[in-house]
Amino acid sequence: MALPSSGEIKASQINTEAGRSSNTEAPLSGSSSTPQAGSLVKLYENAGVNQSAPHSYSEFHGIAFSRELTTCYWGEGDEGSLYYDGSIGDADNLSVGDLIYQDAALSILLNQGTTVEQTGSAATTTHCTSTSYRMSMTVNSSGAITNIFCDQP
Repeated sequence: MALPSSGEIKASQINTEAGRSSNTEAPLSGSSSTPQAGSLVKLYENAGVNQSAPHSYSEFHGIAFSRELTTCYWGEGDEGSLYYDGSIGDADNLSVGDLIYQDAALSILLNQGTTVEQTGSAATTTHCTSTSYRMSMTVNSSGAITNIFCDQP
């Protein structure tokens, strides 16, 4: 949904936006100038939170947490990563009605009214959890999934 664009932001809100429990313990950035794994700043790296110190909670204003769908193919020669709202969880939770975006900031909907394909893997960034399966997903002109399934090519 996105964090508030102004006012106070709490760690609990940042955790909730990322689909985690509100009371999950995580430092803002860690003890060094480089955000450490497990920190809120590192968690939101692909969502546009500045990775250079100093860090503050105000860097999260208006940020939407996104998850990545890796190695996707759509359109005529279009390939790469696509993104979706992080509150959905891992990619295998995607379903009809969920929105698909072309950018990690969740500001550009995939609005081509097309089919997206992706080879499965054990990674949380693929919809099908087996390498012998392929995801086929139809996205309408508004960026919403209208059909999604796994099959063997």
